[in-house]
Amino acid sequence: MYTWSKKETSAKEIIKSLKICDIMVTAIVMAGGKGTRMGKISEKPLKKVFGIPLIIRVLDALSDSNQISEILVATSSNTPKTAELIREIGFNVINTPGDGYVEDLQYIISKKYTNEPNEILLTITSDMPLIKGKTIDKVLLEYRNCSKPAMCIAVPLDFFLENNLKPSIVYGDSVPSGLNILRSNNKQQDEEVLMLRKIELAVNINSCEDIVVLEEVLNKNGIKI
Repeated sequence: MYTWSKKETSAKEIIKSLKICDIMVTAIVMAGGKGTRMGKISEKPLKKVFGIPLIIRVLDALSDSNQISEILVATSSNTPKTAELIREIGFNVINTPGDGYVEDLQYIISKKYTNEPNEILLTITSDMPLIKGKTIDKVLLEYRNCSKPAMCIAVPLDFFLENNLKPSIVYGDSVPSGLNILRSNNKQQDEEVLMLRKIELAVNINSCEDIVVLEEVLNKNGIKI
C-alpha cells in the first residue's frame, strides 16, 4: 500500500480545507475504467510510475492548483482497490457503473448535480503522470476568459510527432489530452478547444509500453519527476 510523504500529506490537508478561489471548481478524476491495455495488472490507476501510483500524481497536481475547491474520484467495480486507497488518504469517492468515460460522467452529474446545473466541473483522467497544478490553473484561467460553457484541452498532432509520441485519438490536427471543463448538466454544450504544446498534456499511460516511452520523453526533455 502506498504511503503519503510529508509533502503529499500537506497537499492533502490543504485541499480538504475550503479554498478562496476566483471561480469555484470541482475536479472529477475518472478512475473507473477497466484498463485492459495495461495487461494483467489489477487496476490501472494504481500502476506505479517511478514508484508512485498514477492516480496519486494526478491528485497531487489537483491539490497544488489554486482554483480547485473540491476533488472527487470516480471509481467503479473495476477499481475497488483504487477506491480503498483514495478513501484511506482522505479524498471523496463516488462509485459509478464503470461503463465508460462519458457514461460514468453522465451518471455522476445526474446523481450529484440535479439541483446545481451550472457548477463548473474539471474532469481529468487518472493516467496523466506529468500534469502540474500550475497548468491546471492556466487552463482554468483560459476557461474563465472564454465565452463558451465547455472547453476541451488538446495538444497539436505535430507536437506528438516531434516527440515520438503515439496519440490514442486524433481529431483533425489535434489530440484530446484527457483534461476537460464543462458545466454540471447533461445537455450538449458548446465547446471551446484550447490547444497547448505541453508535454505533460501529451503523455498518457495506457499500456506498459507507454511507461517506457515516458522514460524516453523525460530523458529527452531533461524532466525529473
